[in-house]
Formats: sequence, C-alpha cells, structure tokens
Amino acid sequence: MLAVFKTGGKQYSVKAGQILKVEKLEGKKGDNISFKDVLAVSENSQNTIGAPLVDGAVVEAKILDQIRDKKIIVFKKRKRQNYRSTQGHRQYLTVLKIESISMGGKKSASTKREIVTSKPVKKAAPKKKAAPKKKAAPKKAVTKKTTIKKAVKKKSTTPKEDK
Repeated sequence: MLAVFKTGGKQYSVKAGQILKVEKLEGKKGDNISFKDVLAVSENSQNTIGAPLVDGAVVEAKILDQIRDKKIIVFKKRKRQNYRSTQGHRQYLTVLKIESISMGGKKSASTKREIVTSKPVKKAAPKKKAAPKKKAAPKKAVTKKTTIKKAVKKKSTTPKEDK
C-alpha cells in the first residue's frame, strides 16, 4: 500500500516500513505519531485520491531520531558596495519509520522478514602443516653488450704552410 501525506509544508509518498526525514515534529525518540492529512492512497490497482483529503485514511509512524541536517551556506553580496554576509544554517529534522497505512478498516503494516538459519556448525579440521617452500635458483647476472666506438682521424682544413 502506498500513501501520499502532508507535513511540514511538503508532501511525502511512503510505503509501510519506509524510513524518511521530515521537518521537525514534536515528540521524543520512540514516540508514535499519526498523520491524518492523507492526500492519496494506492493499493494494488485501486487508487483513491482525496478532495483535498482522503476520509478515514491514517499514516502511523514511529520517531527514530531527532537530528540536524547538513549545513548549508547562505552568502549575500552587493557588488561595488563592499557588502558581504555569510551565514550557515542547519535544519532540524525528525527521522520517521512508517509503521502502517490504514484506510477505513483496511490496514497495511510493515512486514519484517527475519531469516533464521539453524545449520549445524561443523568443527574445523586441524590445519595441515604447509610443505616447506623450495628455494629459487639464484638468477644469473645479465651482462650488457657494449659497442666500441672507433676513433676517427680528423682532417685539418687549414692550408699547409710553405717551407
């Protein structure tokens, strides 16, 4: 079951079991809250849209935590006026877990599926000693071939003097 409800000036589309962050709500960690401002409910192929609200629809949630959002920077500037102002802002948020969505008498609760495996634990076999490692044969040094440059006699280009 899917529902769209309104809180904190915003609209949220939720399913049962979903965790979401909304604007700060009054309450402590672990408290239950119900939202009656439900705008639409959808179940399988049946959709109900309110005008403006759906009658008898309620979204129930549990407060998981009261937190603050990440900081945003507010920077104001007027060019050529030597005016600059920097501020930071952290919004207060409430973390909710949607417990159930009910419409009239029908109720869709969050379903937790816990998988329990009860396989017998086998005892670990004793570790075998590793075979001693063979030493690698020493590598032969590779000699580089050098080329020998032959000396070239230079011929002088200056004219020989007469005797």
